Amino acid sequence: MADMQKMEHWLGDIPSPQTRKNYRSGIASFEKYFGKPIEDLLKLNDEELGHEINKYYSWLKQSHPQNTCRNQTNAVIQFLKHFGKNPKYKKSLGIYTTTLTTRDHMLTVDECREMWKIASLEEKVMVKTWMLGLRIGDACKLEWQQFNLKTSEEPQEVLISTHKEGIAAHVFIDPEFQKLIEKQIANLDRSNKFLFQSEKGGHVKEKQLLRKLQSLQKKAGIDAKGKVFGWHLGRKLFLRTCAELGITSWNAQMMCGKAVDKSIATYINGVLLKNDAKKIHNVLKMENQLNGNDKRVENLESALKNLETENMALKTRQDELQKQYIQMKKGIMMANMAIFEKALGKKHVERLERAYVKQQVERQRRAEDYP
Repeated sequence: MADMQKMEHWLGDIPSPQTRKNYRSGIASFEKYFGKPIEDLLKLNDEELGHEINKYYSWLKQSHPQNTCRNQTNAVIQFLKHFGKNPKYKKSLGIYTTTLTTRDHMLTVDECREMWKIASLEEKVMVKTWMLGLRIGDACKLEWQQFNLKTSEEPQEVLISTHKEGIAAHVFIDPEFQKLIEKQIANLDRSNKFLFQSEKGGHVKEKQLLRKLQSLQKKAGIDAKGKVFGWHLGRKLFLRTCAELGITSWNAQMMCGKAVDKSIATYINGVLLKNDAKKIHNVLKMENQLNGNDKRVENLESALKNLETENMALKTRQDELQKQYIQMKKGIMMANMAIFEKALGKKHVERLERAYVKQQVERQRRAEDYP
């Protein structure tokens, strides 16, 4: 097998075009440093390979930021591992350390909602998929049958096979997304198995899906201020939301398709993931959102409504008691009248009643004369 064939054999096993592009760049950089084809490394043992990796990484650090050094060194390491090598590089160098980049736009949930407001049905499905945290290569190849679910008020788990790391992402589809995707499936070409369908058949390409996302961003007036507005922002937002909610990193990684140590994955069950998914969806849902003032108004309205209900019940009870009191008083008076008539005679009681009425009239007149 010729040297170029080895290179192409390795890259041919990598499904993501962007990853292949990054690896080619890393190999070209290494060959510039090494002065020989990378295939010559395969003649060295693991200790010698580790020594070369250490030197290459240190050379990169002189003129490149950490993330670039990591990505370009990783390309060399992955090439060697593909052909059965295990370079013994120094872990203390921190080759795989990731530093915070300021190159990407810092996406917020409110910006996603602005995009959602003006989005078509298809675009809304794209936005919700974007916010699941999946890589764009995996999103392009989603099949609609995976989402052909019976709608529920609970999040439903869908296992998505990821291409870059070859693991299953435990994706949870919230009720909002379930209703949306049910409508979208009805509009799809059933002979095409993909959720995001190309006009030429098959699935959309990564660049096409990214252009649709960026077009929606511009229509919504989201200003990235010169920074990169890419598909990966959705993944970052998902993982950042998990961190802010106190969700463990391995749960977050499993839900968006990042590799987790097998010893940990064994002990993570679906119930725990579903509970975490509910927390995430409460933050990332697109509709029926209230700001702080709206929530206070809603709480006050609810309290007022409860108070009105209580007052109505109290008034009804008060009216009932008053009726009972009047009836009881009337009954007592009738009983007293009967006793008086029996003891004094009916005519005498009538004279007493007239005198009482006269007395009340006189009292009322005086009150009017001397207010």
